[in-house]
Amino acid sequence: IKKASHIICISNETKKDLIKYYKVDKKKISIIYLGVDIKKRNTIKKKNYILFVGSRTRYKNFINFVKAFNSSKFLKEKYSILCFGGGKFTFKELTLFKKLGLLKKIKLTEGNDRKLENSFKKASLFVTTSTDEGFGLTPFEAMNFGCPVVCGNLRVFRENLLNCCYFVDVKSITQIKIGIEKVLKNTELKKRLIKNSYKKIKQFTWNKVSLQTLFVYQKVMKLRKNL
Repeated sequence: IKKASHIICISNETKKDLIKYYKVDKKKISIIYLGVDIKKRNTIKKKNYILFVGSRTRYKNFINFVKAFNSSKFLKEKYSILCFGGGKFTFKELTLFKKLGLLKKIKLTEGNDRKLENSFKKASLFVTTSTDEGFGLTPFEAMNFGCPVVCGNLRVFRENLLNCCYFVDVKSITQIKIGIEKVLKNTELKKRLIKNSYKKIKQFTWNKVSLQTLFVYQKVMKLRKNL
């Protein structure tokens, strides 16, 4: 950090943390949000599962999601949970699933980007219960494939995803349950989230990321030449 000529942060929240914990001069920082490869949306029949993608450990707060699912008679009767990636279920996770009677309700799959894409497309809902994120790319991926999103009421998500996702307090099992049920039961809400999300992701493309990054490189090189 001390040696760097310039630093790129992926969100304003990341920038704030960098300044707070490492006392970096804000003039030395640029914010460049991440992006997605925007896909053409095709109508596809949804399946009755809720998708959770990636790591399930620590701040990802997966256990609260499972407990919220378990607390809802509606969800247990109508839906299952599909976890994509994140490694095999641990002994602790399997023990909890068994205790809650959810062994047949929670599945794990892995695969390439194409399989992940299909998982997003077919999911009735994508849920991320992280208590902290630097940017949070998976909600954007879900939005890109027409999958409604329930996510934590984090400042970084509020920064980028306002009006596109349904926000919940992820420390509250009850609030997670209420949020998931509300989106799944309310067709108009679901349609509105999907419509808003497609408008939003057009602002977050890898082409835009690359051009902004190039601009930062050129700016730094110019400054170094003038030293």
